[in-house]
Amino acid sequence: MHNRWKIVILLLMIVSLMSGCFGKKEVLEPLQPSKIKVIYQTEEAFDLDYGKYFKMNYPQFEVEVIPKIQVLKNLGKMIIPDEYDSEVRKLLERSGADVLLLDQQNFEQFAANGKLYGIDEAIRQDNYDIKGFMPGLIDVIKNLGDGKLYGLTPAVYNKALRYNTALFRENQIDPPTNKMTWREVFELGARFSNIKHGDRPVRGVFFDDLSGVGDLMYDIAKTYGLQLFDPKGEKVLINSKGWKEAMSLATDAVRNNVVYFDPVAQLDSSQNLFDDGVAAMTFKGVPHAGEVGFNTDKAPVEWEAVTVPIDPADESTGVYLDSLFAIAADSSNKRAAWEFVKFVCGPEMAHARSKTMDGTLPSRTGYVKEFKGKSMEAFYMLKVKQADSIRQSGRVPFKFFTLFDEPLREELQAVVDNKKSVDEAAAVLEAKAQELLIQARAASGKKP
Repeated sequence: MHNRWKIVILLLMIVSLMSGCFGKKEVLEPLQPSKIKVIYQTEEAFDLDYGKYFKMNYPQFEVEVIPKIQVLKNLGKMIIPDEYDSEVRKLLERSGADVLLLDQQNFEQFAANGKLYGIDEAIRQDNYDIKGFMPGLIDVIKNLGDGKLYGLTPAVYNKALRYNTALFRENQIDPPTNKMTWREVFELGARFSNIKHGDRPVRGVFFDDLSGVGDLMYDIAKTYGLQLFDPKGEKVLINSKGWKEAMSLATDAVRNNVVYFDPVAQLDSSQNLFDDGVAAMTFKGVPHAGEVGFNTDKAPVEWEAVTVPIDPADESTGVYLDSLFAIAADSSNKRAAWEFVKFVCGPEMAHARSKTMDGTLPSRTGYVKEFKGKSMEAFYMLKVKQADSIRQSGRVPFKFFTLFDEPLREELQAVVDNKKSVDEAAAVLEAKAQELLIQARAASGKKP
């Protein structure tokens, strides 16, 4: 009989442990005072973005911020991207934080290495609403975790196609519409080729955040989900039908003066042709309070926005996630950590973010319909997908792209100047890229 009671007690203990800190009973009980450690850029930024809101709703929690910015101080003045990424990972791994702030590259690597806590069961047991996120966003995050959900994000960054309504109206040209293709956007831009605004020529499509035709090709390729490398990041795939089509679209648009790049615009916003009223269309992110025309003396351009170009077979848009909140697998305080992640990615914070508009969008829909009189519909209309199909989320050293920039520019310019065909340039680029990939891997210590 004595042994039987021991067995019963042991079984009860096992059941209790299986329910864990996410058991339904504990979820319904008042939370206990607790302390969590959170990695964020700086303590000041954390308080401004989330801390003050969290403390108001969870006064029983103490939050210790581990500043990510200390990595920059450790590296000194000369910052090399691969070294920076390495130092950030070291901080994340050694910090002892309960909640990690990750970009999508580190998120994917940490999930694959078992360093993150899966939150699927916590979501189910708390009946936490994940249907309110942007269409496709949860699937994007799950894909980074090989099908399992390891974190959430309160905000995303994406773009829309803005157009100068006055230029289209004055020249009796039908404005762009949602869900156009890249070819349709370029064809529309070509209609402004002989038009002037005052004594200045009007540009069809202006890019103020791309360095040239190579980046334009990359943007087109991302729309069509093209991969620059094989899944292991060992073989370059640019000499293929899809890439050659992207190359052809980009070089044709530049050769025909439909697309205009102005490197000065990256340093001096006064040289932005769209803001000057002499570009019909441009690609821009979410408007923010500091933007030209919102709080400056410069007269605002009359504009509206439609979705970015799409692949007709996949009406989606890429997003880059640089603020994924995840719980460390070795955290001893997962209950409190989950409450934090749940809150900052929840409806209350989405509502708060909708009032500030810092250049990102709340990841939950329904909270930002307009900003300063401008409709935000185009930013939410398309299903989202992972944007970084080109860089392979860290499988390829950053140094490769630094090395590849010059031959890419040279070969594409040769196509623009009709000195080479697309087929010829693609063949040269694939051979050169493969050589540089091996070189970059050797320099970074990454094994094939």
